[in-house]
Amino acid sequence: MSWLKRVCEEETSSLLKTKDPGQSETRMSPGLTGEYDQARREKAGEHQPPPPPEYMGVEGEYDQLGLAKRVAEAFEQAPHIDEIETLQICQDGSTIVFKGSVPSQHILNSLEDVAAKVDGTKGVDSTQVKIAA
Repeated sequence: MSWLKRVCEEETSSLLKTKDPGQSETRMSPGLTGEYDQARREKAGEHQPPPPPEYMGVEGEYDQLGLAKRVAEAFEQAPHIDEIETLQICQDGSTIVFKGSVPSQHILNSLEDVAAKVDGTKGVDSTQVKIAA
């Protein structure tokens, strides 16, 4: 099973129903690292209106879970991260929310670091993660 199968099926915020998906206060901000994913942003720019960074799908299309899916993609590409079947990747706007359990704090720190580098990530919440004994 891949990391993509670990993405929550829906955005965790109940505010999604009241938001206009084309509007975002983070429209052009790159996220925590200050780096843009230029290729993906170019693909997103082909759509009208272009989706905000947290809703850019893996191909630049609008996707309510775009950020979570791109975090899953980043985990797949990170050679030092193995899949953890007991962890889910959820999204609350521009915040990545991890749920479940991980084997160690070191692994959780690595996951948080990779998630923070994904274009559009404004926060990483791991308060719902337990460290397995």
